[in-house]
Amino acid sequence: MVFSLAGQDFKAIDYQFPINPGQQNFLAGTVGEIRSSHFHTGIDVKTGGRTGLPIYAVADGYISRIKVSPSGYGYALYMKHVNGTFSVYAHLEAFDPKIAAWVLKEQYRKESFDIDLFPEENQFAFKRGNIIGYSGNTGSSSGPHLHFEIRDANHQPIDVLTLGFKEIRDKRAPVVQKVAFITLDGKARINGYFGRYEFDLIKTESWFQTKEPIHLLGNIGVEIYSYDPMDGIPNKNGIVKTTFQLDGDTLFSEHKELFSFGKQRNVLVHYNYPAYKKGSRRFNKLYLADGNEHNMYTVVNRGITFTDQREILINTEDSYKNASTTRILLNAEEVINTPTLKAPEQIGNFLHFKSTQQASVMLDEWVNLQSYTESDEYQYYLWDLRNGTPESLFIDGETIKTHLVGLLPSKQEISYIQPEFTLNLKRRSLFDTLYLAFEKEIDSTRNLELFQFKNPTQPFRSDMNITLNPEKEYNQEKAMVYSVFGKRFNFMGGEWEDDRITFSTRDLVSYTILEDSIPPSIELKMANPDMLKFRIDDELSGIKSFKASINGEFILMHYEPKRKLVWSEKLNKNIPFSGRFMLEVIDNSNNGTIYIKTL
Repeated sequence: MVFSLAGQDFKAIDYQFPINPGQQNFLAGTVGEIRSSHFHTGIDVKTGGRTGLPIYAVADGYISRIKVSPSGYGYALYMKHVNGTFSVYAHLEAFDPKIAAWVLKEQYRKESFDIDLFPEENQFAFKRGNIIGYSGNTGSSSGPHLHFEIRDANHQPIDVLTLGFKEIRDKRAPVVQKVAFITLDGKARINGYFGRYEFDLIKTESWFQTKEPIHLLGNIGVEIYSYDPMDGIPNKNGIVKTTFQLDGDTLFSEHKELFSFGKQRNVLVHYNYPAYKKGSRRFNKLYLADGNEHNMYTVVNRGITFTDQREILINTEDSYKNASTTRILLNAEEVINTPTLKAPEQIGNFLHFKSTQQASVMLDEWVNLQSYTESDEYQYYLWDLRNGTPESLFIDGETIKTHLVGLLPSKQEISYIQPEFTLNLKRRSLFDTLYLAFEKEIDSTRNLELFQFKNPTQPFRSDMNITLNPEKEYNQEKAMVYSVFGKRFNFMGGEWEDDRITFSTRDLVSYTILEDSIPPSIELKMANPDMLKFRIDDELSGIKSFKASINGEFILMHYEPKRKLVWSEKLNKNIPFSGRFMLEVIDNSNNGTIYIKTL
């Protein structure tokens, strides 16, 4: 077969399906599927909850890369083919014996479980249909499956389902379950109000449509929540192609057929990240958001100006060209729907809130506001944050703190200094303007110093550095930064200098500083001349490293963090373990535990 993509012709090659060839297989994930922080770059093939299924080379070629890690792809093989493409097989349980033996020698030579190897060309050559490994559940996998990719010569993943694998059957069209509209400027309205509103869709014989009338005015963004059902499985997989038309004119078109790893973070502005963080689904934007640099779009808009009666058509298509249409007639009648707005809400550059009486904002002084509309009970207000970041709002006769401390523009290197912290942004940290909110609090019940950044819904393209200036004194050898989510703490790390600690993050949430003086635990599970197995755990900062030896000689220990297990593998299977065994485990606060046993 010949596969052509974006002007690039692939040499004819007959790819074999990598697992259970000739049988129907089922997918738990497809190419281009929207994940929380990236677009999915392959297909996830179900293995029925089992591991150890043979994995086959999809075409002639050689292994170009081998990676072993307790996270990410786990045990992974990268294979280069005669036409210059690459295939990737991830979350494996084991490699082909020849590969496994070489990897084991390299792990012993480097004295490391984690390893990233690049064999010589044709060192491990395989023909189409040869077994190269066995399926597993290693790395960041949440269950047994095979993650499989085909990449072009530049290591850009393509949509493998366009290669015509008969093992995957799909005759079901995509489902569009909801549509959302969002106001993109201060004069826009949805059913008479500012904000973002979701509407359920129903399926008719010919298309999906809304169950209720909708009236739009001004510059509006359109979003959809959709998924692709497939034959024989309940999974809601991703959709590769979406086109949006207004009165017959195409105003937006995307095709998820080729992916650059350097543009993966753009997914955070491809779908409505703030809505998702507040509990909604991952809604696909049908407009180009500020900062979105992905190249999957062929036609884009920055929002649509609505006035008169209009009709929108949204066409969604999966990799097998099953398609569905969503048809929505807008502005057929005047509609006023009072929204549920429980607390002040930031949408884009605006604060949106309601009050039973005159509302005001505190800048240098109190400024009375003019409501943009009112209901029987409330008056509704907008404040453009570009005109100032108010420290307080006067609503319903009460003063409410906003905790806003500054406006930070995108595309600039910024060092924002406050008494409690310093925030250092890179030029490409932000997609769009950040209206920074912060509050320092002392939790006397838990004896915690809380640095509460209140921008959990703000997406970031790249890391930023935060330096905390604590009031309390800490044991700097054991104290590190942790993110705080209720009663749960996640290790962030950090480096101390002049009684201040600096760490890197992509989230503006709550942080604290905790001391971890408790060493990791080591629990013996098995010890005999052929196998050593232990459960290792750490209550707070987490495992940083481990190392095992017998009589001072390195012993390889495999690590599966999901099960908190480490277990041995000998370099020479014929030599029994004998002598003084030592396992040292160190956590992220450099507390260590040493287990010693004579074998």
